[in-house]
Amino acid sequence: MHTARQFLLVCLFVLSNAVHGADAPAAERIKPDRFGIIFNKGYAGDNLPSEPEEFEKLIIAIKNAGFNAVLCKYDAKRLAICAKHDVQMLVDLLVEEQHVFKNPTKAQEVCESIKDSKAVYGYHLWSDNIGKTYTGRTRDVQNVHQWDPYHATYVGSYKMAGVAQVQDMDLFGYYDFHFKRGGHWGHLNQAWAVAKSRDIGFLRYDDASPGLVGKGNPNRVGYSIATSIVFGLRGYMFHYVRGQIDFKTFELDALGKDLARVNERFAVVGPELVEIGIPSAVYSTRISKTERNDPNVGEPIVPGGLAAVPADCWFQISSGEVLVGESLDAAKRTVLVFACHNPYENQKVVVTFPKGIKGVEIFERALKQWRPLAMENGAVCFTVEDFGVELLRVQR
Repeated sequence: MHTARQFLLVCLFVLSNAVHGADAPAAERIKPDRFGIIFNKGYAGDNLPSEPEEFEKLIIAIKNAGFNAVLCKYDAKRLAICAKHDVQMLVDLLVEEQHVFKNPTKAQEVCESIKDSKAVYGYHLWSDNIGKTYTGRTRDVQNVHQWDPYHATYVGSYKMAGVAQVQDMDLFGYYDFHFKRGGHWGHLNQAWAVAKSRDIGFLRYDDASPGLVGKGNPNRVGYSIATSIVFGLRGYMFHYVRGQIDFKTFELDALGKDLARVNERFAVVGPELVEIGIPSAVYSTRISKTERNDPNVGEPIVPGGLAAVPADCWFQISSGEVLVGESLDAAKRTVLVFACHNPYENQKVVVTFPKGIKGVEIFERALKQWRPLAMENGAVCFTVEDFGVELLRVQR
């Protein structure tokens, strides 16, 4: 079965590249089976414990901290440990010995040997400025697809620069550190445009400490992730500088505990997020406070780069300062994903349905299941947590 599928996919890749060099149809995209919460200690080197016993201690520790994948160099013992603990491996094909274009023979050997493994999340092929190297990145993606047609290829960049020119990738990502550098909505709109046009998800390579560690840091980290999920985010990893975990005791430090709090928020909704499509629309309410919890000067406004809910839209938000994305699930039901604009305050949100609906459900995170949401006078009321997301499923 795998052999036949591999032959078919390879043929389709060749055909798609032959026709005007176009990107492959969205139906061929390989999508990971989980919302990736990916631990890393850098890339392009072997930075994790080499001894299997120590590596297993790390995997247990990061799983307890809410991570469900790890970026690292491949070896068979490591992959077996990942499989044992249900932590998938994002295989780093920028490690010198297995480098995707500097050592393609070895990279091919790795990919072909693990193509049937359910413990593989995908392949990490780039996390730097793309610039004029997009033809090389496209080559890398297409090579890996031929070596392993079952697992996703990931290409990352800085501030979305050059990502749209890379063809055939299954996942892409970027980093912007917007609390320090700005550009959040601009980069998200660029990522969303690529995600929509190709029906693929994107990841973020996020700042782990945009706020005061042990205080408001989880709020800011969670805000970056929650507002990105509204645009179609399908996972994240943190920029590693230092800290998070003690590699001798495998205990979390203060920063690691912050990140574990964030991971807990999104691990629960992750299985639901991978079942919905890339949003067809993203809207914002007016806001009176910024993401730093500072009052806006003057009247509440829709932040620059975002669109207000149209007056003739089938739903309206009459209370709460939130961002919302509109998607469809596999059953063609509408799913609305909400996130707070102010990560320091929960929002009481009221949504009305001027044209009427058949029913609405909310995802109850504590129970990990959907439940009916009562309507009163054509409206529903619910709370969006400070740095989390809330999901409504609507039968229209």
